[in-house]
Amino acid sequence: MSHKNNKNDDFVTSAIGVVLGLGLTAIFFATTAIMLAIFFLLKRPISRALHLEWCSRSWSSMKWLYVPMKWLAGIMFLFVLFVIEKKLSVTPTHVDQIMVYIFALCAALPCGLLFNILHWMEQYSEDPAIQKKMAGIAAECYVQKLIEDCRKEHLPASRSLHGKLLVFNEHMPNEFSVEVDHMLITERNVFVIETKCKSGTLSAGADSPTWKVSSPYGDSQMRNALKQVKNAARVLQRQIALPCELIPLVAIKGNDVKIVDSPTNVLVASDLGNVLRAFEHDKPHPILDPASVIALLLSHMNDNPAAMKRHIERANAARVRAEMTEIVNAASIR
Repeated sequence: MSHKNNKNDDFVTSAIGVVLGLGLTAIFFATTAIMLAIFFLLKRPISRALHLEWCSRSWSSMKWLYVPMKWLAGIMFLFVLFVIEKKLSVTPTHVDQIMVYIFALCAALPCGLLFNILHWMEQYSEDPAIQKKMAGIAAECYVQKLIEDCRKEHLPASRSLHGKLLVFNEHMPNEFSVEVDHMLITERNVFVIETKCKSGTLSAGADSPTWKVSSPYGDSQMRNALKQVKNAARVLQRQIALPCELIPLVAIKGNDVKIVDSPTNVLVASDLGNVLRAFEHDKPHPILDPASVIALLLSHMNDNPAAMKRHIERANAARVRAEMTEIVNAASIR
């Protein structure tokens, strides 16, 4: 009788062990699936927090380092999960199994996260739209540094703005806005500066609707950036009524940049300091208070994403109208 009871106890223990083991295995796979889903859902927040789009610019030069790191992290992630799956054997020590699983999960999480981060960087590095965007941001940062260095060394009384949206008649039917890459307000001039990232030889006629860009990779065209910044300068001049004409400049940043057939206010970015000093030298007497001009502009600055969205919609609509007008004007009717 005692022997039979022992066999029953062993059967119950084995059954409980099987149920708990299967339960732990189910938890293992469910948690792994949830963890992978979290990695996927958190792609954008993690990318923004770690500036992965910006970091992806270094992928090509550091590929020899990043690729082994990526796959090593992936192998470690799978290895840890495989080991813990083996540890989830059917034994009475289920508390120990749970603790081992928790520790393994903590070890697998950073490995999986590192793999995903490096994988996302690789994706971003191969996306032309993202790389174009990042190159544009890098060019704007470069020009901003040139402006601030010039201010510090030659124009201590000047003021500057970078990457600002100025909105006029906000929430009115006639609302309009101007986005400026850079503004430099000195005691003699107000410069409105547009930055473009292009490489190669740029044929930049002042009145041409488009500019031709020639590089070893082929020829392309871009919209006339001088017309764009001239329009912005005219709008600002009309709104703030300064006693001087705003000076539009286009600074081109890129590799082996050469500019031909262009006015002097379309320039290679590295020459910006010389051009600014030339315009300053042309007006020997101060006529502006930079602090007062900034105060006039501050009331129109708007960092609201909704305002930027409306600005982009208006800009796109204006671009379409301009393209339609160019088609009509270029037609040969008779």
